[in-house]
Amino acid sequence: MIDAAPDDAHALTVLLHRWQDGDVVAREELMALVYRRVRAIAGQSLAQHAQATMTPTELAHEALIRLLAADAGWADRRHFFHVVAQATRQVIVDHARRRLSEKRGQGQAILPLSQAPELPGGGADDDVVRVDEAIVALAKEDPRQAQVVELSYFGGFSREEIGAALELSVATVDRDLRFARAWLKDALSP
Repeated sequence: MIDAAPDDAHALTVLLHRWQDGDVVAREELMALVYRRVRAIAGQSLAQHAQATMTPTELAHEALIRLLAADAGWADRRHFFHVVAQATRQVIVDHARRRLSEKRGQGQAILPLSQAPELPGGGADDDVVRVDEAIVALAKEDPRQAQVVELSYFGGFSREEIGAALELSVATVDRDLRFARAWLKDALSP
């Protein structure tokens, strides 16, 4: 999905550069051009999180708001969509952290531990936060493999799309995914 028609890909790159040069109209045209793809990324990402409480539209809007606020310099459409995947990841993780905070009784009276009720496992929100923390740790060991996992897990990118975004062969993406999954499984095991 990253590899749009050549005309769209060129138009997107041109709009990115115009926007970076201060053209406000280019920003609006860019958002219209990429909205469907950003929403698709959000949908793919949420599909991997069984108990997601956000809609793809909400996630896409929040990711785009963060993207616009960041106002980073994007080299091309691939870099732009990589930043979209990062923004999507941060929205999902922040949402999970907020829900975990609410579950832990934010604003309620503090009970002594001996009087506290038994708490169930952390669930899906805890898993999202743990995966995010593990990806941050993996990035310290191997940044590229962390990017591959991020694009796959939070961005919903296919192996081919990851290869195109990071300028890697599909075979290299497969190797990185196998290694990263094994590394993450080990990091996430109790």
